[in-house]
Amino acid sequence: MNKINIGAGIEWRGEGWHTLDNAPGNYNKNQFYGKCWNSKLRSNYYNIVFSSHTLEHVPQFRVEKTISEFNRIMKINGTIRLLVPNLKLAAEAYVNNKKSFFKISKHYNDDLGIGGSFMRLLISPGGQTVAVSRELDEIIGGYAHLFCYDFNILKSILKKWGFGKIRECKPGRSSISELREMQYVNCDGKKYSINHKFIKSGNFLNGDFFFGGFDKDWSNQLIIEAKKIKNVKYDINKEFIDFRQNINDGPMDLIKLKIYKFISFLIDSIYMILKTLKLNKLIKFLITKNK
Repeated sequence: MNKINIGAGIEWRGEGWHTLDNAPGNYNKNQFYGKCWNSKLRSNYYNIVFSSHTLEHVPQFRVEKTISEFNRIMKINGTIRLLVPNLKLAAEAYVNNKKSFFKISKHYNDDLGIGGSFMRLLISPGGQTVAVSRELDEIIGGYAHLFCYDFNILKSILKKWGFGKIRECKPGRSSISELREMQYVNCDGKKYSINHKFIKSGNFLNGDFFFGGFDKDWSNQLIIEAKKIKNVKYDINKEFIDFRQNINDGPMDLIKLKIYKFISFLIDSIYMILKTLKLNKLIKFLITKNK
């Protein structure tokens, strides 16, 4: 049985499981670094694909390619389980002024009232995606959540890219017994629920910890489980117009990106060398002094 947790982060552990993520860090042999829409993983290999609160971080222009990639790496009759914020429940909470719905999210902020909380669930600041001005002269900011789903949106995408028997689930309710274990944190050899006050305080970060388990014990999320029923090859022309408009991927755009990536890599490499030689603090001091 081949199993993978996509978007798990490098701190997640599961016996017999592979993981895929693009967060910086030291990856072991069962942890793969890459993009979920271009994973470079083997085709028709995995029996189970699990992904918890990852799709909302994927730019809408890569959503269908991501689901297609899940199809490619899975075996026929394999099971996929996806967890994302629930657009329908969030909209109902906003209309009914139910602030408690949003308060359990780490993205919660009441500065702008319940409307601001609603929007932060849909689109929130973060470090996964960088927004750059059209003139390419300014980094505007970074995003975490980029899109939100209800059952019909995800069902439509999954059905198009080779999945069937699509159903909505409750946390901890799965056709696969292993996936019924709720997410937990193991800190210094002791297991804690993610809702435990010790975990919520963040104090576990000072210990020897790792994440385990699967579903988050939240009532405000959408959980979908489905089966891969056929192979469907990706073709951008098959995508819904909502997901493929305004994509800047012309030849000049790609050339610029490669140049930017090379320069960024060069700067990072020089900084790491200076850090090793303990000269980075001196350079930082000189830059700050000249401001």
